[in-house]
Amino acid sequence: MTSHIRGKLISMLSLPLILAGLVSIAPAANADDSTQTLPNVAGTDEYAKPIEQPEFQSVPSKYKKDIPVQILGINDLHGGLSTTGDVGIGQKTYKGAGTAARLATYLDQAQEQFKEVANSNNTFRVEAGDMVGAAPANSSLLAHESTMHALKEMRFQIGTLGNHEFDRGLPEFNRILNGNPPTAQTNANQLVKDYPHYSTDMQLVVANVVRQDNGQIPFGYKPYTIKTIKAGNEKAKIGFIGVDTSTLPSLTLYDNYKDYKVLDEAQTIAKYDTILNKKGVKAVVVLAHTGVATSPQGQTTGPVVDILNKLNSIDPDNHVGLYVAGHSHQYANAKIGNTHVVQAVYTGKAYDDVWSYVSPKSGKFVTVAPHVYPVLSQQDDPTTSPNPNVAAVVKDADDRVGPQVNQVIGKAAKPETITGRLHNNKTMENAAGELVVDGQLYEANKHNVPADFAMTNTGGVRADLEVNSNGDITWGSATAVQPFGNILQVVKMTGKQIEQALNQQYDQNQQYYLQIAGLKYTYTDSGDSNQPFKVVSMTKDDGTKISPDGTYNVVINDFLHGGGDDFTAFKDTPIQGSIGTDTDTFVQYIKDMTAAGTPVQAPQLNRKVYQGH
Repeated sequence: MTSHIRGKLISMLSLPLILAGLVSIAPAANADDSTQTLPNVAGTDEYAKPIEQPEFQSVPSKYKKDIPVQILGINDLHGGLSTTGDVGIGQKTYKGAGTAARLATYLDQAQEQFKEVANSNNTFRVEAGDMVGAAPANSSLLAHESTMHALKEMRFQIGTLGNHEFDRGLPEFNRILNGNPPTAQTNANQLVKDYPHYSTDMQLVVANVVRQDNGQIPFGYKPYTIKTIKAGNEKAKIGFIGVDTSTLPSLTLYDNYKDYKVLDEAQTIAKYDTILNKKGVKAVVVLAHTGVATSPQGQTTGPVVDILNKLNSIDPDNHVGLYVAGHSHQYANAKIGNTHVVQAVYTGKAYDDVWSYVSPKSGKFVTVAPHVYPVLSQQDDPTTSPNPNVAAVVKDADDRVGPQVNQVIGKAAKPETITGRLHNNKTMENAAGELVVDGQLYEANKHNVPADFAMTNTGGVRADLEVNSNGDITWGSATAVQPFGNILQVVKMTGKQIEQALNQQYDQNQQYYLQIAGLKYTYTDSGDSNQPFKVVSMTKDDGTKISPDGTYNVVINDFLHGGGDDFTAFKDTPIQGSIGTDTDTFVQYIKDMTAAGTPVQAPQLNRKVYQGH
């Protein structure tokens, strides 16, 4: 999305986003009634380390003649070089998990274990999209090249695109992937110009993103790659297909996706599985930026389930043995039909370690054993040290951005964190989000661009507002909350359009919702399973009723103005003026409140009121 981060150096997002209502586990948009329903069996992840995993202690005798293959995977790193937080895996929650340097060490340990036990070098390090974007300042201020350098040090070989690779336009992501220096069109600042530029040496595979003008995959990316695996004198082939989410148009700015078309995931996988089959590849891994979640109760749901059901209706004899998922930032380990599915949460707090065996005679997976493990904190695992090469990349990035990040811009009324979207109340309000829209409404009127209300997609409010022990708020803390630099526009809307926008929060399982300022509303049950709640009444802060036929000025970002997050009510509404970027506006609001002698404080969460029957 361009609902995204450029923010903070340390902890940002720590719990699965389903807790915040940000991630859909509803059926995929391209599912249809003709698809079958495959058996859906949850996997188990009881151990904190691969070394503790009983099935990773030796090669079972029945697989001695097969070729062992290891897949080490991550997804949704989001430039989380230093990010830590709690991570839920299976029935357990691990505290303070994460950091890229510790992730690197655990990947090395897992690969070494596989090499020793299986006597094999058939290890592939893969990622499933959103390497960059929505990231802390030690990535974003360096145009995310520091993240790409860390991935290079971690020896990732194959990756695919997520929606955030489009945040600054796909040409810019391609630039940092290949390590090219910024061009005049990049509009790079001195920090970016001075940063070293070199290739990540990662192969991008993406099969379902094609150019609108010629139907070709952009930048010479390939839809798949084929790797040869060996064991003694035996050989076989394994294929990797990459796909991005077909919901991309609702997740980024129009200018960033307008040149591309995203094809149906299941149909694309079926197409290239058939092509790989004809090339003698009978063992296929899909790297897909599409969401899935396995609950602690063992239920696995989400678009991936629907995609695999559809794939097996189209191509019942497909050879997809492993599906490495991303996008929904949740834990998953399941077997859907004959395909194992894993997702390692997000921001480097976990990783996939999958051991499989391929028959040299048939070329097919004989068995696949997938597991997800946490990146344990130093406190939980003091004997494991951060990878020094990755740690050096992170320290260098911290040193470069430190002066700007640590600049004090204002004060808070209390030396307490103002919590964001991981701490929503029951009506899906959070203090940091409402502080953001309060600031947008204030700054619009200050700049003589009259506005009645302000609304923002909560996906653009990416972190808690961290406050120092003396009440200081730094630039880095503020920009962690509101990082994207989206343009804020004041648009004219009718009361009826405003009501429509508010109602659109309640479809798709509240996957997308708004933070609001200047108005309050009540809502109640609708009796419609597709949109279970509806707005009953709307008023201004002073209690004045909002008329359906009245016209009002509303501050929104350009992402919403393009219909982002499926808020079509905002799309193409008449623009009355612009007040700059969301990032600068939030920083300025904190400065203004401090200068006025009214340090910022957490708003009361009372703007959305549920009215029961």
